[in-house]
Amino acid sequence: MVKRLAWYLVVGASGIGVNMAVLTAARALFPRWLTATYLVAVECAIVWNYIGNARFTFRQPLTWRGLGQYNLVSAAGAILQTALYRYLLTLRWYYLLADLVAIPVATGFGFVFSWLWVFRQRSRTLAVPTGFPRSLEVVETKEAVSDADGKRLRAESRPPRTEGHR
Repeated sequence: MVKRLAWYLVVGASGIGVNMAVLTAARALFPRWLTATYLVAVECAIVWNYIGNARFTFRQPLTWRGLGQYNLVSAAGAILQTALYRYLLTLRWYYLLADLVAIPVATGFGFVFSWLWVFRQRSRTLAVPTGFPRSLEVVETKEAVSDADGKRLRAESRPPRTEGHR
């Protein structure tokens, strides 16, 4: 968990760079659109962070579904982050400093919900017909195929040889 959190923070730090670069460019192009330029910068950072977290933090493939879920998790944090950013701007803070203060608000929330929902380890359990013993249940995970007791099963096309039958 500590290693994942460390990677999450590294990816997030790189996302801050993306956020600030896009925010700076967007504000130069549209100086009066404070909220719109900020939201564009936040979304660019969200996509960047999803890619980084999928690859490095949680080591999972990129999927549209995962990106959608990551966006939903990030949206809640972004709402809080944007509200704080706009509030700090009303206090006449420099926009980049306000951004640096607003970003950590969403970080903890984002990590917890990314870990629990977006990148959770999914496994599939094959249905066992009624009447079969539970010990014959086969559970497939990313790592291996195992029986209900967790013993790894080998994939063979023929039954294993037994002593006495040659």
